[in-house]
Amino acid sequence: MTESHRYGRQRLAWFILSASFFTCLLLTITIPVAVSAYLQNASQSLDIAVQANQGTVGIEEPNGPRRAVLVGEPAQSVSPRASIRTDTTASALMSVTPPDQTSPLFNIQVASNSTIQVEEAAAPRFRISDNSNQVDIDLQAGRIRLDVPPFGARPLEIVVNTPQGGRVAINAPGRYMLEVSNDATQVNVQGAGSATVAAQGEELVLAPGQRAEIALGAPPRGPLDPARDLIRNGDFSEGLDNWALFSWQVELPDQPKGETTVQSDDGDPVLRFSRQGIGHADVRLTQSVNQDVSDYDSLRLASTLRIVDHSLGVCGVQGSECPLFLIVNYIDDTGVSRVWQHGFFANGTVDDNATPGACISCAVVQRSHDRVPLNQLYFYDVDLIQEMASQGVLPPRFIESLTIVGSGHSFTTEVSDVALIVE
Repeated sequence: MTESHRYGRQRLAWFILSASFFTCLLLTITIPVAVSAYLQNASQSLDIAVQANQGTVGIEEPNGPRRAVLVGEPAQSVSPRASIRTDTTASALMSVTPPDQTSPLFNIQVASNSTIQVEEAAAPRFRISDNSNQVDIDLQAGRIRLDVPPFGARPLEIVVNTPQGGRVAINAPGRYMLEVSNDATQVNVQGAGSATVAAQGEELVLAPGQRAEIALGAPPRGPLDPARDLIRNGDFSEGLDNWALFSWQVELPDQPKGETTVQSDDGDPVLRFSRQGIGHADVRLTQSVNQDVSDYDSLRLASTLRIVDHSLGVCGVQGSECPLFLIVNYIDDTGVSRVWQHGFFANGTVDDNATPGACISCAVVQRSHDRVPLNQLYFYDVDLIQEMASQGVLPPRFIESLTIVGSGHSFTTEVSDVALIVE
């Protein structure tokens, strides 16, 4: 064997040995890094469910047929990129939940004449991951309310995009109201919470009780005067503080009273009226407001409620025993004291001769009671100024009080929150 040939074999051996060493070193580093990156970044879809709160809610899946959710039907699952649409007679409740849990990360109330699309809803696939749960929403039209509870062990990132080129990042648990019109988007942080509003390269951070406006082609404007809630402790997070609870009134002396409690529902406080018995019984919870509202353009009453059960058909033979009433005592523009009320029921059939759809013995401003799905979360939202105008009565000048009433024979009613918002 020639010397040059022997040296060539040695060089080849050293080359193979070096290549093997560096390959082993590379694999030793890259495989754990790749596995770690996969464990950190692998994701799975969050569960998105939609139920009809009023009317018929339309769902348009990407590359799929349009379907509808009717009031009283179970919530339907939708995929990311699906569009949820409500018309003038419909509203919806959306929940976003991790696939391995039952409690939602947050809820979205979708008002009438609204269109919303969930662009992305993802959670880390593995618990070892430090990444956040992420939800990206397009609010294309209308109004939504986001109720975001405490985040828990894993952070949550929510981003809402608007047609004016705005981007709203939800930074903390709280309640948020967003409304899109042709001219601008309004962003309200109600109660606790914080949001970063961005547009045209500029950012604005909203603190609790602040509002921002995003006009087309303009940076966010604010902080502005908020849409202010006149009700204190309307979510019952402080029990019954600021509320006056009246004693149960029972028609038959040998029959039991009911119970009024504030209970936890998936960590959130809920006001609960519950009574089992024969004959009429009722209970009321009142808050004094004592607020001049003559300078406001909007006076909205909003509440999230659930009729768990009730024994009377509709609201009884006179329409006066709804399992839940919301009542506003007010003074109109002429100085006359008036009462506005609205009732809710879930069971029975409206019959003018047996179970009327409105109270026939009440001297109040009212329209027909609302039928709500039994044992399903329902939200009610009405502008009292517009509502009273449609009924031919003068608007409120001064709000005296707001009262929540539970009534009937046997019934169980829950109220998650109630608000009287002026703007």
